[in-house]
Amino acid sequence: MIGTDLRLRRRHAVLGGLAAGLVTPAMAQSDALKALYEAAKKERELTWYTSQILGETAQRIVTAFNVLYPDIKVNLLRASGQVLYQRVMQELSMNALQADVVSLSDTGGQQEELKQAGHFAQYRPLRAQEVSPAFQNADPDNYYHITVVAITILVYNTNLIKPADMPKAWSDLADPRWKGKLAIGHPGFSSLATAWVTKMNALYGWGFLEKLAKNDTQVTRNINDTTTLVTAGERALGVTPAPTARPGVAKGNPIGIIYPSDGALLAASPSGIVKTSKHPAAARLFMEFLLGPECGKVIVADFGDSIRPDVPSLGGQSLADIKTVAPTAAESKSMSSLVEPFRNLFGF
Repeated sequence: MIGTDLRLRRRHAVLGGLAAGLVTPAMAQSDALKALYEAAKKERELTWYTSQILGETAQRIVTAFNVLYPDIKVNLLRASGQVLYQRVMQELSMNALQADVVSLSDTGGQQEELKQAGHFAQYRPLRAQEVSPAFQNADPDNYYHITVVAITILVYNTNLIKPADMPKAWSDLADPRWKGKLAIGHPGFSSLATAWVTKMNALYGWGFLEKLAKNDTQVTRNINDTTTLVTAGERALGVTPAPTARPGVAKGNPIGIIYPSDGALLAASPSGIVKTSKHPAAARLFMEFLLGPECGKVIVADFGDSIRPDVPSLGGQSLADIKTVAPTAAESKSMSSLVEPFRNLFGF
């Protein structure tokens, strides 16, 4: 395991190398990508809607893209999963979708829904076969492609919970000893929270959520806020995305990570090019970048997990080392139906 200081130095080195121009267009572009870049130059810009990563990481991705492609301006709009999806649907209803590329935290078939409604352009990226096999061919028709993966885990306050007392599995959270000590995200606002509630319901039934409610579990609008509560000692445990918890661990905050024995929740989120894109060449170029190593390095430097086998995670840990679970296709279809019962149960 790489030490805290070394991991932080490595993170800054990755981002610093990109900013300093150590990764040049000539190193990354094939002839086909060069031709695509030339076409994109004529369009000059593109608009990217994303909920897949935090805002700071999204901005660093844009910066890294501009290191390689300085003549293309990226207009970035970052919002939480459900909020962004609602915006996309609202703009579509007015025939005024502004995005060229849409990257949703898609845990409930939203991208497939948009595909079936004819809102995506068909495109097979040159780099589609470079990502790990598990994340290839999410859509065999090539209307969208996996660009980000995230795992949801448990974060705990090391001052409040001793190692011997830590919960080992999601199912342990229903134990009365965690009364008033757990924080979770709200499925009405967070796509990752929606996926977590859906999978817990599938694994342990609605009675599991009822026990959490009886245990005075705190519900936050944004699932990332649970790490803030745990770090401050306001809660002992939180259900949170790993990239949100890992930086605090590296900084030496009083928190630790638990990878549940019944499986960290894996969310594989796709991106698609809007069919009505005003900048189709720039959109295709940006899609290539999202699948490429330069983008992967930015995500990993910000403590995320890589979709590429040639971009190792910080500390050398890969998703292959972690037991994961994910909602099935059938479970995903039920996601939206669980939001209102959740509101009724938790009163929020």
